[in-house]
Amino acid sequence: MKKILSIFLFLVTMLAVQAENFPDLKYKNIGNKDKISYDFQTGNWSTKIDKKNGNYFIKTKGFGNFYDYLDSEKNFAFSTNCEYEFIYQNELIGYSNRDLKFYSIAYQNGALSKKELSKEQIEEMFPNYKVVAISEFSEKTNSLKIKKNFGDLKIILYNDTEKTFDYFTFSSGNVKFKKYDLRGFLTVQDSGMVQFARDGEHDYKNWYILLIR
Repeated sequence: MKKILSIFLFLVTMLAVQAENFPDLKYKNIGNKDKISYDFQTGNWSTKIDKKNGNYFIKTKGFGNFYDYLDSEKNFAFSTNCEYEFIYQNELIGYSNRDLKFYSIAYQNGALSKKELSKEQIEEMFPNYKVVAISEFSEKTNSLKIKKNFGDLKIILYNDTEKTFDYFTFSSGNVKFKKYDLRGFLTVQDSGMVQFARDGEHDYKNWYILLIR
């Protein structure tokens, strides 16, 4: 009971998402007031702006942890509903903490479209991370055993289901790890057990458990 209570208190005191500051991730987050351009013919995104054609958008603080994009006339254009966004190979990529998913984002005829990225695409973008799918966990125990070799083990927990993960976060009593404000990312430094659970969740049956061996 004491162990469950201590885990609960740890989860409750987790910091809220700060979408501006992820210095350890490979791709730079598009920040507040940053401008990005869009080629409507090719569908390519870029951080290079041609102010003459007006096909650019300005990122600005929106509701909660989300950001809005304004067009060149400062009118609202779209919101990705993602906490982290970057450009990868001319694509605008968004990451959602609620979904634990990456999306490729397009904007045509005044409408936003989002296409979910596959595990293989995520592995290509983050080759130094082990991408772990939710479907890989045991249905009986909600656990998954992962082998850790020498050095740190970087993990991306990827949601390949229809579930959502509002307020979920990592915690542990016996593993040293570094977490990110992106909810599905962590770096395991020592072997042991890591729980992934909703803030304040008492029922361990609803936790996802990573056994790092």
